[in-house]
Amino acid sequence: MGLTHEELAAGVATGDRRALARVLSLAERDPAAAAAVLARLAGRTGRAHVVGVTGPPGAGKSTLVGVMVRRFLELGRRVAVLAVDPSSPVTGGALLGDRFRIGESAPDDRSFIRSTATRGSLGGLTRAARQMVEFMDAAGFDLVVVETVGTGQSEIDVAGLADSILVVFPPGLGDEMQAIKAGILELADLLVVTKSDTEAAAQACRALRTVAPLWRNAPPIHPVSALSGDGIAALVDAVLARAATPGTRESGAPGRSSLERRAAALVAEFERRWPLGPAGATGPVALEVLPTATDRMTVLCRAEAGDDAFRLGAVVGVLGLLAAESGLSCAVDELDAGAGRMRLALAGVQA
Repeated sequence: MGLTHEELAAGVATGDRRALARVLSLAERDPAAAAAVLARLAGRTGRAHVVGVTGPPGAGKSTLVGVMVRRFLELGRRVAVLAVDPSSPVTGGALLGDRFRIGESAPDDRSFIRSTATRGSLGGLTRAARQMVEFMDAAGFDLVVVETVGTGQSEIDVAGLADSILVVFPPGLGDEMQAIKAGILELADLLVVTKSDTEAAAQACRALRTVAPLWRNAPPIHPVSALSGDGIAALVDAVLARAATPGTRESGAPGRSSLERRAAALVAEFERRWPLGPAGATGPVALEVLPTATDRMTVLCRAEAGDDAFRLGAVVGVLGLLAAESGLSCAVDELDAGAGRMRLALAGVQA
């Protein structure tokens, strides 16, 4: 016979690993039932610092998470990891199995690793991710690390979920400037360059440091090597410093609200997907995010003056779909098609 919602909640509250595993599965298959269990854990959530780890596929995210978790444990922290994998086309389950690639980092209850599949979610994070993170939080873990599938729409989702975002950047791909153009610096709280013991990593760091001053919220750059351990202690200390900073959970990086982070990530993803950019026949579209209120953001859209309204309408359509995927509303505030200008309002959607 299955456990009741009260029994599951009581188990999670005492840190019972079996109860935690059960409610995480419940969140994947029955969000309404999971919400009922979470309601019984009111007052136990909001304590953990949530660390989002994202970056291109193959950047070394899982390896980095593994060595970071071991360092956190050495410092006496309790850490849970939610590794979001692509879905298997056959079973629908997690395809890569990050739990095995990261490895269980401690034999006791100080660490917990769970893999989950995107299950078709366009946002890169499963719909159950937020509930799963809240359950890990309620179970008493100090830190909850969320590893995303990779760069793309997943950054929009993780920007609204994590307190600190680590963007893992692999050297030697020859696309440093492309990554910067995609808004990756605007998203990151900490930018991590892997394989720091290689010349390619040194070149990547130099390229990033050259352009970092051009960004309004340029993050610190941490070169690390999971193989030698170089830079890992400093990176972990930086994460813990953010976790110890009052207000980080509510507002993210200083001077940047959670909504502003999500809006910046949304614009970055729009620029990555926009099919009518500089290489297209209709020319580029420039977007700029401006904070207008604590619960509202303005996106300024500029196109070529004198063109018809087709491109601006397409912008509204694409941006609106991306906003809906990430739990935001998008509406036109002002439109001047003749001048090629438009103001859009972004706001969070209440659950």
